[in-house]
Amino acid sequence: MKFSWKICFSTVILSLLIFSIGGYVLISALFQSTYERETANAGEENRMLQYSFAAYWSAAIQDMELSKENVRRTADAMVEGMAGSDLRIRISDGAGQVLYDNAEADPDTGLLETITRTSRGHMLRKTDSGYELQTASMVCLGEEEFLYLESIRDVTELFRERAFQYRIYRQWLVGLLAVQSVLCYGMASWLLRPLRRLSRAARRIAEGNLSVRARTESRDEIGDLAADFNHMADNLEQQFQELEDAARRQEDFIGSFAHELKTPLTSMIGYADMLRTTEVTREEQFQAANYIFKEGKRLESLSFKLLDLMVVKNQELELKPVKIRWMAEDIRGMLQPSLKRLGIVLKVIMEEAVLMLEPDLMKTVLLNLLDNGRKAIEGEGTLYLLGRREEGGFAIYVRDTGKGIPREELSRITEAFYMVDKSRARQQGGAGLGLSICQEIVKRHGGTMTFKSIQGKGTMVRIFLELPGNQ
Repeated sequence: MKFSWKICFSTVILSLLIFSIGGYVLISALFQSTYERETANAGEENRMLQYSFAAYWSAAIQDMELSKENVRRTADAMVEGMAGSDLRIRISDGAGQVLYDNAEADPDTGLLETITRTSRGHMLRKTDSGYELQTASMVCLGEEEFLYLESIRDVTELFRERAFQYRIYRQWLVGLLAVQSVLCYGMASWLLRPLRRLSRAARRIAEGNLSVRARTESRDEIGDLAADFNHMADNLEQQFQELEDAARRQEDFIGSFAHELKTPLTSMIGYADMLRTTEVTREEQFQAANYIFKEGKRLESLSFKLLDLMVVKNQELELKPVKIRWMAEDIRGMLQPSLKRLGIVLKVIMEEAVLMLEPDLMKTVLLNLLDNGRKAIEGEGTLYLLGRREEGGFAIYVRDTGKGIPREELSRITEAFYMVDKSRARQQGGAGLGLSICQEIVKRHGGTMTFKSIQGKGTMVRIFLELPGNQ
């Protein structure tokens, strides 16, 4: 069953219970009030008849003899004196024997047993034609003599009025519930319309269309749900894109790794087979062995870099407080001689700061970045190693005046085995793992590494690290 139907049925059933109970209680209360008023009127009428009979008895019966004939004469005189009142009375003696009766109702001695000289009683009787209210009291004719006076009042109309009210209320209730059902279903459908849109969006996302979003029109709980759904869809699309990128990088890694192994191995096997099966001169033998040695060293370097990458990803770093200016000067001393021979100037401008670093790994990062800058410079040029405090931490910049990197390549240069200029990188002994290792080392330090480059003008790398304490 749809949720809108559930809401509609629940509301209608709840309204039915509330209105049914409320209407029953209201009509019953009104009936009880009217019945009590009728009972009070009947009591007053009986009291009036009690006094009237005693007065007529005193005036009409001189000998004061209690007999059936005297009672009949007194009762007839009283009834005639109250002409037009449609009195229905019954008079009985102390033993319950009926002395006068114009009520045409079955006597009930049980009521007479409940009354005394100072009290009166009443009871409701159901007859074939309806309901009667019977009220009884005791008429004292002397110190010892008394009679029972019963007055009977027809209250059938009172019960008919209650039945009529119940019938009208049921008809009104049925009509009200019918109208309420239609309005409630329409209201529920309107309120649940955002959920239906949300459901359609979820189905389309499940079918693979991750760009679908739910439309948010309200600021209530359903609007919040739609906003949360869109936020979830954004994260899901981002994670899916990241998974696709990771799968692509993994495929590229495997392909590049296979290619990096295949080329030197093919050459090494070819030269080794030539040495094994062919007579060669001493000079040719030396050249072949030299090539096999160089390619073997390149494979060794590749394996060490792969090992470094795996170690960096999994090892726990032991961070120490390091003066970054001291590290920069140490790097200048290491690179200055080789760069001078190449006609490259290294400029170091580093502010004083103490950073929590693993010194050997961070030195590896800076050396690798400077070495990449050296390789990008054709002929003479300048390398910069800069550092300064910035909001929230410390930034290290490595900049070169080389040929730069194409914009479309910047997002991939930290992928394993990815090389912008593959032929040139291999000639210089590279395998495309250096920036991957640097990226992982910076990440393990809780920092970020970003790249900016302009072709023909150079590349700048920014490493941002948090400062410890309140520096």
